[in-house]
Amino acid sequence: MRYLAVLLVSLVVGAVVYVVSLRSEEPVAVGFEPSEPTPESPATGTEPPRPRPGYTYLQVPVVGRPSPAERLQGLLGSLALVVMGAAALAFALWALGALIARMIRSYLGS
Repeated sequence: MRYLAVLLVSLVVGAVVYVVSLRSEEPVAVGFEPSEPTPESPATGTEPPRPRPGYTYLQVPVVGRPSPAERLQGLLGSLALVVMGAAALAFALWALGALIARMIRSYLGS
């Protein structure tokens, strides 16, 4: 029952974060504002375009929304990263516990 409660709480928190962060109409951070339409300049091929003032990188416009396959790939990739992170954390905690147990055993002389 405890695991089910943890799962439900994590799903609710994830849903809240999704709704708050991605469904917001306000800009999230500097550099992610909706860009105003700029006149297209003919590409001369001599010099790459420069970032707009206040930006440290060149903005690349994204046209369209991700396809269902891309969304599924992102979801599976996120799940794989969470599983690998949990496994790494579990191994690190086990190794730390083994080290502490070995230190206590050597201190007690067993």
